[in-house]
Amino acid sequence: MKRDRLNLHGGMSVETGRDWDGRYFIAYRKGCSMYFRDLKPLRKFLSLPIKTASRDALDSWLASLEAIDAERTAPEPVGDANVDGSFDPLAHQEDPALSTKMVI
Repeated sequence: MKRDRLNLHGGMSVETGRDWDGRYFIAYRKGCSMYFRDLKPLRKFLSLPIKTASRDALDSWLASLEAIDAERTAPEPVGDANVDGSFDPLAHQEDPALSTKMVI
């Protein structure tokens, strides 16, 4: 999957992507890069002052990423007894343990 990138002033930038554990961020600042999962330490690392153009751009970009992530939902379980892998109790009425004889 391709990473998204936001370029900020002063050579700072933030890249983001998704993996099995969710969204991650890689921030670049003054010759240093850091890996983040949470937004609070990311904002602290970048140390952008509030009510500046760069901070507003970062906040709006993060809000758009959250909106994209909110649209992604887990697939709904299939509730049909005729479909393999269904969570419907009627699909699993046959218990193989009931038809076996106990050996002593």
